[in-house]
Amino acid sequence: MALLNAIAIVLSLAAVSADASIIFDVADVEVTPGQTLTLSCGVRQEFRHCLWENERGDIFQVEDVHAGVHPGLRAPEDLTDNQCGVVIDSVSVEDLGAWTCRVFLAGRTLLASRNVGKTQAESCPDPFVLLGGQCYYFHTSTTLSWQDAREYCWSMDTAADLAVVDDCHQFAIIWDHILIYYTGKWFWVGGTDLGQEGEWYFINGNPVPMGLPFWLPGSPNDEGNCLDISVNSGYFNDYPCVNKGSFICQIM
Repeated sequence: MALLNAIAIVLSLAAVSADASIIFDVADVEVTPGQTLTLSCGVRQEFRHCLWENERGDIFQVEDVHAGVHPGLRAPEDLTDNQCGVVIDSVSVEDLGAWTCRVFLAGRTLLASRNVGKTQAESCPDPFVLLGGQCYYFHTSTTLSWQDAREYCWSMDTAADLAVVDDCHQFAIIWDHILIYYTGKWFWVGGTDLGQEGEWYFINGNPVPMGLPFWLPGSPNDEGNCLDISVNSGYFNDYPCVNKGSFICQIM
């Protein structure tokens, strides 16, 4: 949790409707997790209703927010030129990504989006190490099943989980670290097809990249439903989730 308090979240405008009848806050703003954030959106003409949609596809009808239906979201104190505004009482890492305001007029819809992103960490809480701007913990003292490894990560930090490795550059950095410090060990990471056989996703919902340079040639081969980094090759491999191995936690 200490890392979260040290990470700033930066908000910048991603896109604004060209229609002058929609009013949207275009100023960049920087907040710290746990602080309050106002998402502003207003209209200069009569409209039917409006909503906000976040990066994960969650939809929040503004009428419901203003009525107190969604815990942690509420109406701004001043609704002047901000009839569709909402307030997030305590910003968290789950609020990262695009937030889109949709205003429904008679016969058309106005859209305005802003992107919520976080700065890279400059340091990590012990025992996490900083690699490529991300905080990882390589657990090798005991071996656990994939699910038990997830729960161990959760116990370390409220924002920690098994690592999401969906970028070639980051994958190379992690593999180099394994070669230097943990030769001969394989590691669970946060990918699985337990939701539907053959459809691989990371625990944050991102798809697991297929083929080279990520997967061991010939994999996945239905050997298992959980994702590991192979001890010999440095590729992804599908492995039975009940098997016990080392694992990599990441602060998301």
